[in-house]
Amino acid sequence: MADADEPIRSPDHDSVPLGKIVAYCLAIVSIAAAVIHFAIASDHFQQYWLYSVYMIVVAWAQLAWAIAIAVRPSRPLLWSGAALGGAVLAGFIITAATGDAIGTTPPAAGLSGFGDGLTAVLEVLLIAGCAWVLAARLGRPVQRQRGILAPATAGVATAVLLSVALATAPTPAASAGSNSAAGHLSSGTHMSPGMAMPGTASSVKLATTTPAGDITMPDTNMQMMPGMRMASSKPCAAAPTTAQQKAAVSWVDASWKGAQKYQSLAAAKAAGYRPLTPSGARVVHYIDVSAYLAVLSGGPVLATAQPQSLVYANTPKGAVLVAAMYITSPHGPTPQPGGCLTQWHVHTNLCLSRGLQVVGTLSPGQPACPAGSRNKVTPAMMHVWFVPIPGGPTAIDAPDPQIVHAAEQVPAPRNGTA
Repeated sequence: MADADEPIRSPDHDSVPLGKIVAYCLAIVSIAAAVIHFAIASDHFQQYWLYSVYMIVVAWAQLAWAIAIAVRPSRPLLWSGAALGGAVLAGFIITAATGDAIGTTPPAAGLSGFGDGLTAVLEVLLIAGCAWVLAARLGRPVQRQRGILAPATAGVATAVLLSVALATAPTPAASAGSNSAAGHLSSGTHMSPGMAMPGTASSVKLATTTPAGDITMPDTNMQMMPGMRMASSKPCAAAPTTAQQKAAVSWVDASWKGAQKYQSLAAAKAAGYRPLTPSGARVVHYIDVSAYLAVLSGGPVLATAQPQSLVYANTPKGAVLVAAMYITSPHGPTPQPGGCLTQWHVHTNLCLSRGLQVVGTLSPGQPACPAGSRNKVTPAMMHVWFVPIPGGPTAIDAPDPQIVHAAEQVPAPRNGTA
């Protein structure tokens, strides 16, 4: 390379400095990384607006750097490219590990699996390539025709890998999540009530003792509310085994037996349950803090005698118990006694107070949490329904109007408003 701040120059018209060839390859890598960040920015906006803004800023920075390094490569540009790649890689690692890099993290939004891996590899290549050119001072000339081969090969290989990453990325509808506590704080729904599971799984129909009716396969292909997604980024559609079917029925029946005493809202309050979501809404979640603390201390998650949360629907005849909800610890176990019949979901747009209450939801109209609350990805949770909503007792969720309508169909003690 030339002096510290001078661009890399060609010695004659028939040759190109090796450093400039590497710079062309690095520009291709940076453009690919920018394309990925542009592609996933919209998915992240519905979960946390600042994360989406971060993606867009990074994408434009990577695109601008790629143009600059290809037009006039220089040592300052190489240093800035290494710094940009390092910052993006660090944010990627912190986000994947803790969810705290920028505000809140939706780990499964946008790309996952191969796409995430490709993103990390591109940043590593960018850092390593910049460092190599800076350290080796690659000023020796290479025949121009031979020099074209490396960028061309890099471009084709990167385009193929980028196409695979974008083509195999899960759609927001498949990975966004379930309509639970967050959905009950918002009006309307975008969920499909039908079943859409492949093969023999779609024919599962298991009788239970609950007023919710028969267990069927959860519909993970429904379009979910913003800010909600399945706990696992990998779709669970396998037909349950005979043992899993029996376990699902036993678990649902045990959940109903354990929760029947809480049909009385007064009994639930006396047992320590208090509102988790705003009282007076169509659907209200209650939590037993002591039961959840037991989970945090290593106790069983699927404690049917004392579930961590109860769900009530406010109907004209008063509050009706509609579900038990099991909540695991952060990054804790998510047992599936019924295999794909029993699936977990999380929320990414809830504003939680220090007292574990949901005090708001993030949205384009409300991009920040109320004072004293914080937005974090929730621990995984799973419902067992006690009213006949579409999908049966192990349905992932249902819109509020369906839940209230189902609650009006079952006998219940006289309660006040939840």
